[in-house]
Amino acid sequence: MLAAVPLTSCTTNSTPSANAGEVHISTGTPQGVRAQQIVDMLNSDWPIGTESIKTLAGPDQVDFVTAAMDQLWWERPYTVAGIQLGAGSAELQLATGYGGRQNIDIRTGSSTLVDRFEVSTPAPHIGSFADVDTVLSRLGGRYSYQVSRVVDGRCEPIAGTNTDLPLPLASIFKTYVLYAVAQEVLAGRLSWDDELTITARSKAVGSSAFDLMRPGQRIPVRLAAGKMISSSDNMATDLLIEKVGRRAVERALHDAGHHDPAALTPFPTMHELFSIGWGRPDLREQWRDGDRAQRTALLRRAAAARYDSDPLRTHEPASPYGVEWFGTAADICRVHTALQRIAVGAAAPVRDIMADLPGIDLDPAQWPYIGAKAGNLPGDLTFSWYAEDRTGQPWVVSLQTNWDTFHGPRTGAWLMGVTKALFRLIPTG
Repeated sequence: MLAAVPLTSCTTNSTPSANAGEVHISTGTPQGVRAQQIVDMLNSDWPIGTESIKTLAGPDQVDFVTAAMDQLWWERPYTVAGIQLGAGSAELQLATGYGGRQNIDIRTGSSTLVDRFEVSTPAPHIGSFADVDTVLSRLGGRYSYQVSRVVDGRCEPIAGTNTDLPLPLASIFKTYVLYAVAQEVLAGRLSWDDELTITARSKAVGSSAFDLMRPGQRIPVRLAAGKMISSSDNMATDLLIEKVGRRAVERALHDAGHHDPAALTPFPTMHELFSIGWGRPDLREQWRDGDRAQRTALLRRAAAARYDSDPLRTHEPASPYGVEWFGTAADICRVHTALQRIAVGAAAPVRDIMADLPGIDLDPAQWPYIGAKAGNLPGDLTFSWYAEDRTGQPWVVSLQTNWDTFHGPRTGAWLMGVTKALFRLIPTG
C-alpha cells in the first residue's frame, strides 16, 4: 500500500437526517444510546479524535476505538440497516453509500461506556459474474475487473468489465519495476546481492519495512525487491528505480505488454509523483494541463526538490488530474504473466517474490501458488493475483476501483469480498 498521513484539519459539524427506510435506534438502554452515538459521530463532518471517543469508550478502549472509528468515518454517510439489542450489547448494521455493509458489535460495562468494540465487513452476495457487475455498479465511481485463464503465456478472459479502460494502478505499477529488475539481472548488469544505499531523500516517501534504518545503511536488491512487492515499500521502490534507471522501467512497460508505454514515459518515481500529487507547491493542475515536455519538466523539478507533503491534501485523490500510474485490466494480466515467464535462471527469485504475501485467504489445497500485488492511493483501490489451481492451470484476477473521493481500509475490506467471489466463480478442475 501507499502511505498516507492522517488528516488533522476539520470542517463544520453536520449530521445528515435519517434516510427513508432507515432503522430507528431505541435509546432507552445504555447500549442503544452508545449505538446512536456511534452513528452520529460517524456521520459528523468532525474527524474522529481521542477526546470525543473518551465520551464513548472506556479508558482502556479509547485508542483502539479511535483507530477503528477513524477508518469507518471516511466512508460516511451511513444509514442504519439494522440494530440488534441484547443484554448490555448491541450489533449495529450500517449501510454505506456504495452498497456495502459494516457491522459494529459493542458491549457496555457498568459505567455505560463501551468496553468491547468489534467491526466486521459482510461480503456482498455474489453468485454469478452478472452479480459482480450489479454490486460494482453501485460504487459511485469507476471500476474494471477481469478474470483470465492463462494459456501458453497468453491471457484468455472468461469474464470482465471495462477491461480496456485505463484506470489507476496504484502500487500495482511496482510489478513493472520488478520486471525491469529481472531483466537487468538476466542481462548480467545487476545481481540480487548488489546493495542499495538508503538516503534521507529516499526515506521521505515512507518505508514500512526499513523505517528504522538510517541514511547510509545498505540493503540488498533481493530484499528491496521483496519488500517492494510484499510490503509495497515506497522507499525500496525508488531505490530500485534509481538502481536500474528510468529507461529500464520504460523498456519493461513495453516488454511486459502495457498497452500504451508512451503514456507512462517518462516514468515517474514515487518521490516525483507524490510531490506533484500531494506536495507543496500544488502542481496538479500544471500536470493535468501539461504536454509531454511540460510534464517532463515538472518531473525534473520534483526530482530536484525535497518532498514536502501538504497535510491539507493528504486524502484528496490526485488521479482526477492524471497524477497516477495508469493501466488496464488487460495490462495487469499481461504483466503478471510476463513476470512468471521471466522468472527463470538468475531471475527465478521473481516467482517467490510475487508469492511472498498472497494477500487473500484461499484454500491452499485448491490454490497452491498465489502471486499478488495490490495498491492504495487516495481514491484508488486496486487488487491483482496470478494464481495456479490444483491442476497447475494459471489464472489472473484483477479489480481496479477509482473515485473522486477518499476511501479507506474498510472499503478495501468490502472489496476483498468481491475478489473472493471472483475466485469462487472460476471453473477450476
